[in-house]
Amino acid sequence: MDFEGIFIAVAELKKKLIYIVAVFGAGAIISFAYMGDVIKKIENDMFWRLNILGRPDASNQLLDISNNLTSMSNQLADNNSIIAQNLSRLSGEVINISQNLNIYRPNIVFLTPMEVLMLEFKMSLVFGALIVSPLILFYAYRGLRGKLSSVPFIREKKGLIVVTIFSSIALFLIGAGYAYFYMLPFFLGFIYQDAYNIGVNANFSVYEFISFVVTTTVILGAAFELPLVLTFLVHLGVTSRKTLTYYRRHAYIVLLIIAAWVTPDPTMFMQIMVALPFIALYEASLVVMRLTGK
Repeated sequence: MDFEGIFIAVAELKKKLIYIVAVFGAGAIISFAYMGDVIKKIENDMFWRLNILGRPDASNQLLDISNNLTSMSNQLADNNSIIAQNLSRLSGEVINISQNLNIYRPNIVFLTPMEVLMLEFKMSLVFGALIVSPLILFYAYRGLRGKLSSVPFIREKKGLIVVTIFSSIALFLIGAGYAYFYMLPFFLGFIYQDAYNIGVNANFSVYEFISFVVTTTVILGAAFELPLVLTFLVHLGVTSRKTLTYYRRHAYIVLLIIAAWVTPDPTMFMQIMVALPFIALYEASLVVMRLTGK
C-alpha cells in the first residue's frame, strides 16, 4: 500500500475531527465525576489481601470493655432504659474501634494541594481517549477500506488478520488481569507484611500509587502479546520455531533483562513476578507454533 491510502485516512479523520473532539470531550467530562470512585476501587482491589493482625492486646482489652458495657446495659434495662441504650451504643462503638485495630491498612495521602485533582483530571483524559478510540478506528478503517483490499497480503490473509486482532485484544486483557487482580495484590501484600513486621507504617502518594498500578498493568498487558509477536515473525520468515527453540536459554536471559527494564519497581521480587510470565509465554509460543506446523 502506497502513501496515498494513508493520506486518504488522514483526510477522512480531519473531516470527522469535530465529532472525535466532541466525543472525547464528553467522555472526559462525564468520566471526571467518577474518577474518585475509580481511585477508591483501585485502592480496595490492591489491598484486599491485607488483613494483618495488629495490636492484639489493645483489641482484646477493648473487647472486654465492650462486653462489660453490654452486661451493665442489660442490668439497667429495667430500671433506666435511657442509660441502658447509651451503654449499648457505646459498646458498639468500642467494638468498631477494636475491629479497626485488628486490620492494618496503608495510608494513601496527597503531598501537594492539587495532586488529587490533577490525578482525576489526567485519568478522565485517559478514559475520554478510550471512549473515542473505537470511533477513530472506525473512521480510519472507512478511509482505508478500499486501499486495504488491494494489498495482496491483506486480501489473502483476511481470516488470519481478524484472528490476530481478536487474539491481541484477548492477550492484552489476560495480561492486564493477571497484573491487576493477582500479581500486584500479592506483591503489595508481601511488601506491606514485611514493613509491618518491623513496625513501619506505609504512606503512599496517591499519584505515585495509582501511576504505579496503572503502569504495571499496562506493561504486563503488552508483555502478554509476546506469543503473537513471535508467531507473526515466524509467519513473515524472520525466524523459525527451530531457531527459537535452540536459543531458548539465550531468550530467557533477554527476557529477564527486559523484565528488569520495564518493571516500575526495581526489587528483585517484582522483576521475577514479571519475568516468569514472559518465560511461560515464550514456551507457549513454541507449543502453538508446533501445533500449527510452523
